[in-house]
Amino acid sequence: MKQWTGLGAVTLSAFLLGSAALRADVTAEEVWQGMADYYADLGQSVTAGSKGMEGDTLVVTDAVFATQTPEGGLSATIAEIRLKELGDGRVEVTMSDEIPVMVLTKPETGEPVDMGVKITQSGLSVIVSGIAGDTTYDFTAPEMAIVIDGMTVDGAEVPLTLNATLTGNSGSYRMISDGGRALTSDMKAEKVDFKIAAQDPEGKGDFSASGTLTGLAGTSSAAIPDGIDMADMNAALQAGLSMDGTFGYTGGGYVMDFKDGEETVNVQSTGGGGSLHFKMSKDGLAYGGEGRDSNVSMQMSAFPVPIDLSLAQSAFDLTLPVAKGDTAQPFGLLVKLVDLEVSDGLWSMFDPASQLPRDPATLILDIKGAAKMLVNIFDPKEAETIVNAPPGEVETLDINELKVAAVGAELTGNGAMTFDNSAGMPIPVGSVDLQLIGGNGLIDKLVAMGFVPEDQAMGARMMMGLFAVPTGEDTLTSKIEFKEGGSVFANGQQIQ
Repeated sequence: MKQWTGLGAVTLSAFLLGSAALRADVTAEEVWQGMADYYADLGQSVTAGSKGMEGDTLVVTDAVFATQTPEGGLSATIAEIRLKELGDGRVEVTMSDEIPVMVLTKPETGEPVDMGVKITQSGLSVIVSGIAGDTTYDFTAPEMAIVIDGMTVDGAEVPLTLNATLTGNSGSYRMISDGGRALTSDMKAEKVDFKIAAQDPEGKGDFSASGTLTGLAGTSSAAIPDGIDMADMNAALQAGLSMDGTFGYTGGGYVMDFKDGEETVNVQSTGGGGSLHFKMSKDGLAYGGEGRDSNVSMQMSAFPVPIDLSLAQSAFDLTLPVAKGDTAQPFGLLVKLVDLEVSDGLWSMFDPASQLPRDPATLILDIKGAAKMLVNIFDPKEAETIVNAPPGEVETLDINELKVAAVGAELTGNGAMTFDNSAGMPIPVGSVDLQLIGGNGLIDKLVAMGFVPEDQAMGARMMMGLFAVPTGEDTLTSKIEFKEGGSVFANGQQIQ
């Protein structure tokens, strides 16, 4: 199954475009043969019940695309594929409205899962153009959908249904073959609607959800060298495999309901636009996304008041090296939650007198650095060693931004360090600058509310006095310096 997911079919559109991954030419026969050759190169099998010309159209029936691995397998069956030669050097590809897919997983540990999936489409048309070695596939489809219509776990039926429908689909797919394959694609969909429902097999609870995303658009690219085995991801990356893509949407929302006996939970959410991105090669792995104007409302039978949350902006970005090397490679982490607000009803549960400021809260952490990897992350045997030892050695760390702002206080900071790993334990050398505004005022309010005892508040103030110096009204700053040999200074005073 790992092989199948490595075909670059990062969207449902690309999956339906089985004909998009081929060595192109001007005849229908060569298009079909290129399709079979491509999947065979990736360790898949392609068979057909029958194949023959009907006038200007090559008709392929009962085409089966299958892959088998020790962990399971996947097969998709297309009852009919029609490849029509348009007479102008192009080929139009159409196919059956329904494509059944069977998925079987047999993990070494855990229960086997057998799932039936049905992919449907209406009016899908693919126009193949270009020349051999550089071919473009333009597609349109008024509607495409994926439906889970059966699932068993260890032989027992699981009550699960899922339906996702994409409408107003269009896009293109280009492949250049020259000692490997270079793939680029783009797709658009006016919206996607989804519904999911699941029940506890023992009948104790159920779950349902439905929602919509609008204005979907995405692009992707991949470089696939000849002769690689997608099941051995580490070897494939070292041989030059690379993939990247971006995906965005303009808005959306969902509704979820949970029930467990007498307890119920209802969640409703709306949001503005957002995006996701990924990139993977031997140079590293990157994954991230962002969202805007998110609103969530939750009602729980076990909780006395509704919970309403809003968030102006959220973001997450992770960059990691994946390959063992003698030199340091970049890594990074960004976490951002901007202007988080909660409903007054929730505030009033623990602050009925409104003593705490109810300003929106913000959390930002942005760090980057470089680390020398000691293992190949995608090598299963090498990855097992991570349990007993770190996968690499951090050599540099930059804190580009630290910000925590809530209930009238704000902590900010930045800094840079290098690390000496020669002694086994990494020893930092560098400095971090911190500033706290409103800290003493917050402690006063927490004492007045009874949340913090006076003696603990006194201890907190003494600690702040040890590590920080006043620079303004309820403003403290601190410079923490890490020296060679392991000594630590706070505002010029040695503390270690």
